[in-house]
Amino acid sequence: MSKKINQQFNCSKMMLPEHCGSLREHVKNLEREEIYRFPVIDEQLWEEQQRMFGQALFTGHTIKINIINSSGSHTYRGVPLRIDQVAGLILVDTGKTGLLKIRATEITRLELLDCD
Repeated sequence: MSKKINQQFNCSKMMLPEHCGSLREHVKNLEREEIYRFPVIDEQLWEEQQRMFGQALFTGHTIKINIINSSGSHTYRGVPLRIDQVAGLILVDTGKTGLLKIRATEITRLELLDCD
């Protein structure tokens, strides 16, 4: 049995450098996809975030939004201006960087900051 297992891995000794490089690249891509994988958001949490966003939109309060996309995890603070439901975009005025368009599917966490 052990001889059969040893023979199975003898072929890996013959890998070309190009194959080793592409295999490393593939493993790196898999790790990156795992790190930036979209979390599954609970329905109750999703409804709570929608309520907070609606309140901030109506009252003009500042919100803190955590998003995750292919370039990583980001946190933004700003005042929501409007929602484009057709395109699924949220327009937020961050002040420093100006207007920011955020996809609703990228939001992982939403928090009201200056709520009384």
